[in-house]
Amino acid sequence: MNTENRKDVLKLLDAAHARVESYYPETPVYKETPEWEEKRRLLLSDLSLHLAQDAMKGDKMNGTSLKNHLFAILNICGEFFPDENYKKAAALIDQVEAPH
Repeated sequence: MNTENRKDVLKLLDAAHARVESYYPETPVYKETPEWEEKRRLLLSDLSLHLAQDAMKGDKMNGTSLKNHLFAILNICGEFFPDENYKKAAALIDQVEAPH
């Protein structure tokens, strides 16, 4: 992918990211409510867009940022699917030393 195409994709990701963040609830939400689940879904989307932005930015990817976003994504997935291995996967990623 050339630099111009990467910039175009980043613009789209930035716009989607801003849109997702605009839907965050402005009032407090409480665990175990539909509003909490919706907020966590928005956060999962937000973090996924951050991950995509990290992958597209610059000539070299930021390993630490990728690791942190992937860790957070897996933890939230573990909230939605507690019987799956997302939390274990997050713990494994947390043990990996990210490249600088």
